Amino acid sequence: MAEKKFDILMLFQVIFTVFVIIISIYGKVTENYSLLPLTLILLSITLLIMGLREYKRTKNLLWGIIILCISLYILFSAIEGIMIN
Repeated sequence: MAEKKFDILMLFQVIFTVFVIIISIYGKVTENYSLLPLTLILLSITLLIMGLREYKRTKNLLWGIIILCISLYILFSAIEGIMIN
């Protein structure tokens, strides 16, 4: 069985995912949703890293572009949320 390689992109993905989970739990427990734009920005970065890892793993440009577009849409929504408030 081939062993999985641990790379720097996986490390960043885990770090950003943990931050997203912690901020989301904090917002839900305290019912303070002022950190929601930060959560969305970190989520978009996580998705961007996932897209890069998927492209690097499969060399399939389609899924990389789809995940990149989703990441950019979430980033746009987060920036819009910051500018409205």
